[in-house]
Amino acid sequence: MFRKFWHDFWIVLFIALVLIGIFSGRGMVIGLASMGLLVAGIAWLWNKLALEELDYIRVIPQNRVFRGEKVHLRIEISNRKPIPLPRLDIDDDIPDSLKIEGADVGYSPNPNSTRMRHSTSISWYEKTRWDYRISGSERGYFRIGPATLTSGDIFGLFQNVRQDKSRDYLLVYPNVVDLPSIGLPEARPLGDTEGGIRMFQDPSRPSGIRDYQRGDPMKTIDWKATAKMGDLKVRTFEPSSSQTIVLLVAVETTLRFWEGYSAVNLERVITAAASVASYVSEKRYSLGMFSNGTPILADRPMKIPPTGSEEQLTIILEALATIRPLPMGSMPVNLSENIGKFPIGATLVITAALITDEFVEVIRRLLQSGHKIVILYVADGNCPAMPEGVTLYEIGQYFQRMEMSGEFASG
Repeated sequence: MFRKFWHDFWIVLFIALVLIGIFSGRGMVIGLASMGLLVAGIAWLWNKLALEELDYIRVIPQNRVFRGEKVHLRIEISNRKPIPLPRLDIDDDIPDSLKIEGADVGYSPNPNSTRMRHSTSISWYEKTRWDYRISGSERGYFRIGPATLTSGDIFGLFQNVRQDKSRDYLLVYPNVVDLPSIGLPEARPLGDTEGGIRMFQDPSRPSGIRDYQRGDPMKTIDWKATAKMGDLKVRTFEPSSSQTIVLLVAVETTLRFWEGYSAVNLERVITAAASVASYVSEKRYSLGMFSNGTPILADRPMKIPPTGSEEQLTIILEALATIRPLPMGSMPVNLSENIGKFPIGATLVITAALITDEFVEVIRRLLQSGHKIVILYVADGNCPAMPEGVTLYEIGQYFQRMEMSGEFASG
């Protein structure tokens, strides 16, 4: 505001001097005032064009990383016009959780952000760049930008400000650790199954028809074959050759949402789920996920159907990276509404820091539905008593030891 006042003051002064010179008949005053107006006009036009055809680009070749992993960040500025800029200031908003080596970082008025600053001059048709290393100190989806570009004319009379609305992002995966590090046995951590592999009929793999037998489900009757042959016939299916694991990730860490949440326990829950997901993927089992967490990425639902595809681990890690602390309804209620929707014979692995009596009852119903239940209880202290047949791992002390030794950053 102060700067604009002085700009306007000098222009008004030059105009006044021209008028005084005209009425007083003094040519020197008119000449000096006219030169001042000419300089002001050139400066105004220069300032007007200063940020035109000026490109600000961030280049992050790898925008998905694990915590602490460093990746390359390049900042490029390109002046695509025949007008040099004697001074160019760039302020780029960077989330607090991202660390940039070697950059000039200062205060930002935006919450949870700092500002990366560059000051330079750039000639006509010139391009310049800066190279840094960037890393994430905690999991999450972090937006970088927008940037504010400030320049002006060569005389310093005017100032031009433009906000570059382009934004980039860095997604930081949650911690993934070896299962023995969090207290799970290396051999069969998900419990015993027949030969290490659960066997059940897979409706997607038909193998033929046979005569109806007492107890066969009505939905397996092949009515066309029955009408043709005169006797009840049912369809048969080949057994599935792979174990199906569904991660049930419960994000609530306090009994009532207005009590806030425990950042330590939430990170334990997510780290346990990510570590199991990595193990299951290595074993080439079919993997899915269900959670009452709310994601940041709108295109990453919290209901991820099981599949054995190579991309499934990446999809689940991305979903876990973006889970926010406040749940979308309690986990017992969410599970109650979805009992019967999990694949037949699937092993359900529950990662939780809070298990209420209502949650125990839902676990009992899941067990009665024929699912194998494995619980990873990550909070300090003892887990409530579980129904017979549930495999329980109380792993809070393992996380506590890792946190104290600095092997695992909590929150």
